[in-house]
This record gives sequence, structure tokens and C-alpha cells, in this order.
Amino acid sequence: MKLLLVAAFFNGLSWIILIPVWQYPDEQAHFAQIQDIAELGKVPTNSFDTSYEIALSEKILGTERDQFGNNKFTYHPEYRLDYSDNYFGPQENLITSLPKSARTQLVKNEATFNPPLYYFLGSFFYKLFENNSLFSRIYVVRLMSLIFFLTTIIISFKIGQLIFLKSKTFPLVLASLVAFMPMLVFASTGVLPDSLTNLLFTIVLFLCLKILNQRLETSSIIMITLTIILGVLTRQQFLITVPMVFLAIFFQIRKDFKNIIKVILGLITILFAFFLINSKGTEIPIISEFRLHEPSNNNFMMIFDPKFLDFQIWTLKHMVNEVLPWYWGVYKWLSLTVPHINYQIINRIIFIALFGILIRIIKMIIARELTRSDVIFLFMILASVIYFFIFAIWDYFFFLSHGFSFGIQGRYFFPLIVFYLSILLIGFWQILEIIFKRYAKYVILIISFLMILFNDSSLSYVATSYYDFSNIDVFIKQVSQYKPFLLKGNIILLVLFISFVLQSFFIFSLGKYIIRSNEST
Repeated sequence: MKLLLVAAFFNGLSWIILIPVWQYPDEQAHFAQIQDIAELGKVPTNSFDTSYEIALSEKILGTERDQFGNNKFTYHPEYRLDYSDNYFGPQENLITSLPKSARTQLVKNEATFNPPLYYFLGSFFYKLFENNSLFSRIYVVRLMSLIFFLTTIIISFKIGQLIFLKSKTFPLVLASLVAFMPMLVFASTGVLPDSLTNLLFTIVLFLCLKILNQRLETSSIIMITLTIILGVLTRQQFLITVPMVFLAIFFQIRKDFKNIIKVILGLITILFAFFLINSKGTEIPIISEFRLHEPSNNNFMMIFDPKFLDFQIWTLKHMVNEVLPWYWGVYKWLSLTVPHINYQIINRIIFIALFGILIRIIKMIIARELTRSDVIFLFMILASVIYFFIFAIWDYFFFLSHGFSFGIQGRYFFPLIVFYLSILLIGFWQILEIIFKRYAKYVILIISFLMILFNDSSLSYVATSYYDFSNIDVFIKQVSQYKPFLLKGNIILLVLFISFVLQSFFIFSLGKYIIRSNEST
């Protein structure tokens, strides 16, 4: 596991280095909120909220939006910046030589106005390098996101231990799939709150599984309550976790009704905390400026309208045709997807896994008795269904209000990625056991290897869209431009080389571990 974490760190660092500034989803807008908090103490509400420093860098780096919300990369995956023939971009000095006043000189509205936790934490990292260039401040916040992602990998391993109680191999395989899922790495290493959202969501899922595996403890209720509060202070849609938590608690209440007292106490704590956060008179720093939106006035009886069913059918088609491919990788301002062969391989693996899931469900029906692992398996499926339908219903009311769908992206489903990968792994294993029998565990190693290969091929494919790979010297010079001084030159090759070596060593070590293990399937 330690080796996996080190390999995941250098892999994430490789993504951070090779993805240019402002190329993560709305990175400049998220960074603007961090800068406002760091420099001004809050995001201005009745005036401009984005600095001249950010605006100038957007113009130079081709991400300045036009009146339609598009930039030079949108719909143009072939677009590249102009590069110089040295380690510094043609106009890099223009950005780095700006006075500090350019950070507080607000010239337009683009900053996000999201719940504050990620941005508040990001402002601490920002201030550590407040005397350095814009690029140093951006990259140190990216490093913060990577730290959150590494913690998510650790929690994923812990979740694997609860799902695969009799196995020491499967938790490692699950953690490796999380660590090297390329689009997840991409969404977790930029300046955006997804990394913290996914971490907190994963913690809630872990605590739910602990409730299912053990008795309902007061400490678990307190931990879940605190995590949900932190989650809502990161993303408001974090409240989606509440029905999942109550679903897990329900399984325990039906065993011992006395647990209902703990649930009531936990619910009172949550309601009191949200009242405190949303109170107009609160004096809590930062939080008071970011109130939760008032509940929508939509008529929920509209879900019984025939249009609702038509919209959900369209949603399912949209999920298969667009959201699912985006889930596995869409880059460069939604303009670049990986080669089609990747999706063909992934779709076939998913199809095999779905067939295995059906076999697992049939076995459960035949047995007529649910084991602890069966309960966990059903909980993961139900939690996934709940998550999807809450999004689908919300998007339906958005459609009624605005006349168009909000536009759900694949990365919006990453908070449950540990469950998705676990379900697919369980389903895939059912088929492997039938076909390969006692050799099935060796095929699982191939799944980890394929995910790492998919990560590396995705990163190299995305990098070739930004840089010239025909000459190593030219490549290094182009990657070095618009970067902190520490990330210029041959250090780039060193990081990429270490990342590749660690990945190879991890797969080799995992293979040895699987071969030596004699655990029950």
C-alpha cells in the first residue's frame, strides 16, 4: 500500500506538470475565489471578483472566454499555444513581473461562489507562496488537491477491506483502480473542489460500511455528522449522502430498534449544525458569506407528469452516449477525448462485469438468505441508484425552469467511484471464477495493469495535444513554459521516469503478492 501511494503521488505529480495552467475544469474561476479569500478575506458580491493578474494570464494562455462562454480550446482540440525556444513562455515574464496590486485590482466577474471549505484551505497554501509568482501559487494549490486525492486512495483501501473481508488482495486492487483511473486523477489534481468533495464523500461511504459491518456506534454517528457538515461546506449537493446514511442505519435499526435513539440524536445534531451555518446572525468567519440556497419552489408532483418519464429516458440515453465516455476521460475544455479503442475495451469489460453482477444477484435469490457481504453488495447498488436518481430528478426540475438540461458531466459521479469500481470488480470476479477457476486471481492483476496502462496512455495522449513530442529537447522546453522555476528543465523527465518505474515496480510487487497468497476466493 505504501508503494501504491508513492506511485500514485508521482503519477499525480506527472499530471500536474503536464497539464498547463487553466486547463482543468474552470480552474481560473476556482483559483479566483481562492485568491479573493487570501488577498481580500472574502469574494466581493457587488462588484468585480476576478483580478487583473488572472485576467491577463487567461488572455495570454488562450482561456479567456468570449460572449458565448468559449475560449480558444473549446471545440478546437488541435489548438496549441505559441511557445518560445527556451524554458520561459513568450509572455511569461509579463505575468510574473506584475505588481502585487494586480492581485486585488478586480476587472471582471468570473470567480466561483461555491461553499468555502476548499477555497479557505487553498488560501492557506496560497499564502505560503504569496511572495512568489502566479504559477507557484497555482501549483501549490494543485499539490493540495493531490494530497486530498492520496487520502482518498487510503480510504478506498479501507473500504476494500470492509467489502472483501476474506481477501488481502482485492483491497489493494480496488485502491490501485482508484489511484490510476485517469479522469479521476485529472479531476483530483487541479485547482477545483472535486478532490475534497470526493474525499469527504468516500469517508461517508466508509462510515456507512462500518455501520453495516458492525453495530451502530455513537462515534460513527458523530463522525458522519461532522463529515456531512464539512461536505456541505465544500459542495452543497453533498446532502445527497443523507439518504445513503439513513439507508445504512436502517439495516441496523431493523436488527435492534434501540438504535433509533442514536439516530434521533444524530439527526438533531445535523439540523442544529445546519441552522447554525445558515443563520443570518452567525459570526463564524468565512461561512457567513456562503449561505445555503433556499429550497426550490418546484412542484414535486411534476414527477408524475408524462414528461418526466420522457426526460428520464432521454437522460439514460445521454448517460450512455456522452456521460459514460466523459466519465473515462474528456480533456482540454471538453474538446478532447481519448482514442475510441479505449472505450471499446472499457465497454466490453463493463458488459462482462454486468453479466457477473446478474449472476451474483441470482445466487443471492437462490440462497434466500443474505450474508453480510450480500448486504454490503446490495447497499452499494442502492446507494448508486439513489445518487443517480437524485441527480436525474434535480436535472428534470432544472430543465422545467430553464428549458434545457444542466449538462451533467461524468466527473459529477466520482464521489461514488469506489462503489462503482467495487461493484464492477465483484461482477467481473463472478465470471473469472467460472472461466479461469483457481487461476482467476491472476487475471485480476491484469485489470490493475490495464488501468495503469490506460492512465499512462491517456496522459501521453493529452500531453501530445499540448506539446511537440518529436524532439525530447523541444518537449522539455515547451512543458517548462508558464511553470514555477522548480518545474522547469530536466526535473520534468526525472518525475516522469520515477513515475513509470514506481508503476512498474508496483505491478511486479502486486503480482508476486497475488502468486504467494493462498487466500480463499
